[in-house]
Amino acid sequence: MALKDAWAIPEFRRLLIGNGVNMLGSSIFIIGMGWTISHVGGAKAYGLVFTAYFLGHLPLLLYGGMVVDRMPRRTVALIADLSQAVLVTIAMLALMAGFDLIKTLLVITFLTGGAGAFSIPAIGALVPDLVEEEVLPQANALRGVAMTAAWMLGPLIGGFTVEQWGIEVCLFVDVLTFLFSGAVLWTISEVPIQREEEKESLQEEVIEAWAFVKTQPWLFAGIFMFMIWHIGDSAIEIGIPFIIESKSLGAREFGLFGAVGALGAMFGSVIAGMKPIPKESRGTVFYMFIGGIAWCMLMWAMPIPFWLILLFALIEGMLGGTLGVIWRTTMSDSVDQHLRGRVNSLDAIGSLIFIPLAPVLGGWMIETTNVLTTYSIAVAFMVLTTTAGLIVPSFRRFERIEHPDFPITPDQSLSD
Repeated sequence: MALKDAWAIPEFRRLLIGNGVNMLGSSIFIIGMGWTISHVGGAKAYGLVFTAYFLGHLPLLLYGGMVVDRMPRRTVALIADLSQAVLVTIAMLALMAGFDLIKTLLVITFLTGGAGAFSIPAIGALVPDLVEEEVLPQANALRGVAMTAAWMLGPLIGGFTVEQWGIEVCLFVDVLTFLFSGAVLWTISEVPIQREEEKESLQEEVIEAWAFVKTQPWLFAGIFMFMIWHIGDSAIEIGIPFIIESKSLGAREFGLFGAVGALGAMFGSVIAGMKPIPKESRGTVFYMFIGGIAWCMLMWAMPIPFWLILLFALIEGMLGGTLGVIWRTTMSDSVDQHLRGRVNSLDAIGSLIFIPLAPVLGGWMIETTNVLTTYSIAVAFMVLTTTAGLIVPSFRRFERIEHPDFPITPDQSLSD
C-alpha cells in the first residue's frame, strides 16, 4: 500500500485537511502565546500557562474517552471545535478591552485544555473508523505529515505575526481555523459505534479499558514510560525561548526553531509511511529513537551556533515523526474499535499526568540555575526511562497479545 491509497479515501482526506488547518491555528497561537508570556512574565509564568492547559485537560480526559466511545466521534470533534472557537473569541475580545494579558491567557488555555480532552481522543478514534486496516499505517503517516506541516508553517506564521501585530491577531487566526475545521467535520458521515453492551457507569467503562491495557505489556509499558518521559520533556520546552533570547535572537527565530523541528517530523512521518516498520521491530526502533530524541534536546542548550541547534532540532523531529507513526499505528491495529476512545484517553493521561507540575518546576529550575543545568537533569531522567523498554522483551513487542477476556482477531496477530 502507498500513501496515495489512504489519500484516495474522500472522507479521510477531508478529515486530514480540516484537522491540519485546526492544528495550524493552534500552533500559531502557541508560538505567539509562548513568546509573549516568556517576555512579559518570565520562565515561571511561561511554565504556569502550560500548567493551566493541562489542569483543564487532564481531569476530563477519561470522561472525554467515554463520550467518544458512546457518541459518534465526528459529532464530539465538531462540538469541541466550535466550543474552542467561541472561547478563543472571548479571550481575544478580553485582551482588546484591556484585561490583564497573563490572567486572560491562563484562563483561555485552561478552558481550551478542557475542550481538547474531547477533540483529541475523538479524532484519534475516528481515523481507523474511516480507513481499512491495510491502509492504517499510510493513513497515520499522512496524519503525521499533516500535523507536522501545521507545526512547520504555524511557528513561522506565529513568530512573524506576534512580532508584527501582537497576540490578538494570533488568537483571531486560531478562531478562523477552528471554524474551518468544524465546517469540514460537518461534511463527514457519522460512523456508528460498535458496542457489545451498554455500560452502566464511567467506573465500569474505565475498568474495562484499564483491564485491556494490563493484558498488553507493550501498551502498559508505553503509557508508563511516557508518564515519566514527559516530566523532562516539559521542562525542556520551557527553556526554548530563553535559548533563543540568549543568542540575541527574536520571535521569528523562535518560530523558525519550531518550524525546523516540524519539518523533520514530516520527513520522519513520510518515511515511516512509505516503508512501514514490521510489527516485530516496532518496539526496538521506538525505544531507540526516544533515546536519540533526548540527546538531541540536550544539544540545544550547548554553546553552539544557532544553525547547529536547528540541525539537532531537525534530527529530533525526524525521530519523533517516525515513532509517532509507530505508536499511532499500533494503537489503531491492536486496540478494539469500541475501546479506542478510552484507551487513547488512558494513554493521554499517562503521558500528561505529571505535566501540570513539570513546566512550573522547569521554569523554577531555569530561573534558579540555568538552561543547561535544567536540560542535563531532564535528559538524564528521560534516558533512564527508555532503558526498560530496550531491556525487557515483552515491552518492545509491539503487537496484540492473546487474552481470554479480549479475544484476538486475525488482523491483530503478528505480521509484517
